[in-house]
Amino acid sequence: MQKWWSVFFAVVLAATFLIWVVAPFAGWWLPANVSSYGPDVDFLFYVILGFTAFFFLLTEVLLCYAMWRFAWREGHRSTYTHGNHRLEMFWTAVPAAILLFIAFAQIKAWEKIKYQSRTPPPDLTLSVVARQWEWRMRYPSDTGAFTYPAEAGDEEKGQKEREARWWSEAGYASDVHVPNEIHCWVGANVKVYLRTIDVLHSLTLPNMRIKQDALPGRTIPMWFQPTASNTEFDPATGRCSEPDDKRDAWEIACQELCGSRHYAMRGRVYVHKSRKSYEAWLAHAKAQQRMRDAGEKVTAAAGGE
Repeated sequence: MQKWWSVFFAVVLAATFLIWVVAPFAGWWLPANVSSYGPDVDFLFYVILGFTAFFFLLTEVLLCYAMWRFAWREGHRSTYTHGNHRLEMFWTAVPAAILLFIAFAQIKAWEKIKYQSRTPPPDLTLSVVARQWEWRMRYPSDTGAFTYPAEAGDEEKGQKEREARWWSEAGYASDVHVPNEIHCWVGANVKVYLRTIDVLHSLTLPNMRIKQDALPGRTIPMWFQPTASNTEFDPATGRCSEPDDKRDAWEIACQELCGSRHYAMRGRVYVHKSRKSYEAWLAHAKAQQRMRDAGEKVTAAAGGE
């Protein structure tokens, strides 16, 4: 009877592994990649997944074998052993070699994503401020205010980056404020300056393959370049089109537990089909903002009377 427990464990583990194998075909897998550096991130994911899957299977097979082979038998006593230097060296050296390989394999991807010296000139710069429990996006009314040519010298590039950082922390009166929505256009290099005004948050764009923690007291730059679009602005209705496939409604999420409404701290990424569509949306959003501001001033004046 004792040996059948090993069979039970083996069946459960096999079923778990089967679900994992079937998951990609059932749509339970990574969200669609629409980022220029997404393939590099996915490559690292699959490399790490391959190593962990192999050793998971190996250890579970050994576990089930040991449960069967060395099950309790009446009249038999266990044999205890201690110390096997060769085995200990082996299972220390193998993980060390794997970790060393991953450490070198990831350098090319992370220098492209995180190193500021490798960040391409931005086509669009925006500020994102995290707070409990929403994202506050701010767009410059002049889309190209902080861009510079690719051949720009260090002095010009540094000046533009300093201006962009100052703007992200102070802002202009003409800025456009839109909560929980990132708007850009396909192919644009989007530079984001991320801050938080309260606790830790983590800005995550799964389809753009980027995640960045927001730390109190710090302004952190990040960037992405979308390779596909999911919307187009219609001036007649004043709305952005919704994708036919719900999977193309790309999410903004917080991946750092930040309070009781952490689950609701979500937004949307709208990638327009062209810069013209984005500019039309920006002009409409700016006009709507002016109308709201004017309405608030009228209401405040009436209340003062």
